[in-house]
Amino acid sequence: MERISAWTPLVAPLGQFRYGTVAGGVAPTPLKAEWLNMIQNELANFILAYLPKLDAEDNTQLLKAIEAFGERLGDRFALKATTLAGYGITDSYTKVENDGQLSKKANNAITLAGYGIGDAYTKLAINAFVSDLQVAIDNLAKTKQDKNTALMAATGWRLDSATGLLEQWGSGECGPDSTTQPINFPRPFAEVYNCFGNKITPNADDSDGNAAGARAVSITQYQLFNDTNSYSATIHWRAIGKAPGF
Repeated sequence: MERISAWTPLVAPLGQFRYGTVAGGVAPTPLKAEWLNMIQNELANFILAYLPKLDAEDNTQLLKAIEAFGERLGDRFALKATTLAGYGITDSYTKVENDGQLSKKANNAITLAGYGIGDAYTKLAINAFVSDLQVAIDNLAKTKQDKNTALMAATGWRLDSATGLLEQWGSGECGPDSTTQPINFPRPFAEVYNCFGNKITPNADDSDGNAAGARAVSITQYQLFNDTNSYSATIHWRAIGKAPGF
């Protein structure tokens, strides 16, 4: 599998898709047929590994393939648990004896009493253990996802995943005494708290105080404005608000 950057240079850092901006002359990342075919083949190959064929009328095939994978994994654990030979257990099959053997294979003694295992390791007990293990893995993954994320570029954004605060910034050109067409934010907001901007270099000849800036026109777009009479302006803008889903 490859990122979209394998087929086009029009990407954000780390090979991510970018929105682009017409006013800023930055083209968005195109959807390439090669990338879409790669995604399609990845999904189709996984499904066909566990189901007999693809079905255009069934939009749950990926879920069924994942469930089949889980069942196969559970069967393998159950088979392993029948003898536990992989842990050096030969003639011992009771809970107490097996726990004693398992404790020799780890820094801490491994007991599975919390999973309802009595005198023998059953398929049901092993499946319960695997299920709880998957929950623990998912929780670790979520902790990782809660870290702040950002696109650190001249036009970019930063998201605080703990609070949902989304910061965005960039720059653009605006002609004398004019307002630009609406421009897409790098990422949409759920709510915009503030959007503002300033010229890079004020001009002392302007008679109206070098007024220029930025304003949000919706949760997805902003405009640049320049009230000076004779000079175009390069405007740096910044916006803060709440990200969707928070």
